[in-house]
Amino acid sequence: MREEVHGGVRASWLGAAAVLAAVSIWGVVNVLIKLSPLPALTFGANRLWMGTALLLLLTLGSGRRLTWAMVRASAPGGVLLGLEMALWFSAVKRTTLADAAVISALQPALVLLVAGPLFGERIGARDAAWMGVAIVGAVLVSVGSSGTPAWSLSGDLLAAASLLAWTGYSLVSKRARRTVPPLQYMTAVFAVAALVVTPLAALSGQPLVGFDRRELLLLAVFVVGASAGHVLLSWAHASVDVSVSSLLTLLQPVVAAVAARAFLGEPITPLAAAGGAVVIGALAAIARRAARVAEPEEVPPAEPPL
Repeated sequence: MREEVHGGVRASWLGAAAVLAAVSIWGVVNVLIKLSPLPALTFGANRLWMGTALLLLLTLGSGRRLTWAMVRASAPGGVLLGLEMALWFSAVKRTTLADAAVISALQPALVLLVAGPLFGERIGARDAAWMGVAIVGAVLVSVGSSGTPAWSLSGDLLAAASLLAWTGYSLVSKRARRTVPPLQYMTAVFAVAALVVTPLAALSGQPLVGFDRRELLLLAVFVVGASAGHVLLSWAHASVDVSVSSLLTLLQPVVAAVAARAFLGEPITPLAAAGGAVVIGALAAIARRAARVAEPEEVPPAEPPL
């Protein structure tokens, strides 16, 4: 069943439920990064190799071909994704999960800001103002968390650097996806990203092998959960307009904060909560405005860096 909401924006109940399930999964699985005793780069490298193996099986099992031309076109995205994951996992290990999630949620606004010069997409003064509001909200989150034991300025800075790398990856991917099909693109990207993160882990002295059963279990659950979230969102695109799915994915930082409070005992201060609400509200306003001026061919919302 598909119904009209908000003046023509459409979504099915089943599709919306799939998006909410994906958002909930992403918010919860990030807790596993902190629960895992593995160092950040060790976790990231093995997550990427496991993801590469899974995607390669799907690619070859479905009869698709992965050519060297596709790999070359995907390589820049792989390098940026590798850097992003190294920064993201390091950030989550150091600072509160709520801080990292809210900072990463700024990515759609940052993409909109730089998309003009690269793709000829114009940004209005009102959108720029909402971006400013979102940035102020992110600052409030960081300041509000600064007095808590789980907070770290270096972790917040790593999350901000991760945001820049993730934005670069999104923009590079927009170009590459013109010539490379999605499944082959993600397979090649994950393989290149794994080749980036693995030497970083080795050079930093973090182990790449020799894990116990619990460590492997946490890593496997993370990979399966993150992959399931991406599959659910991809499936929902056919029955949920991008404006709706964009708004629903903004709940991911909220779920992450609640999960961190429940499973890790990370406190949520009133100022941090207010800042998070400001960020989500500002990004929601940008998403709604973008929906009203969007071209007929919809572009899926940005997914979290998992």
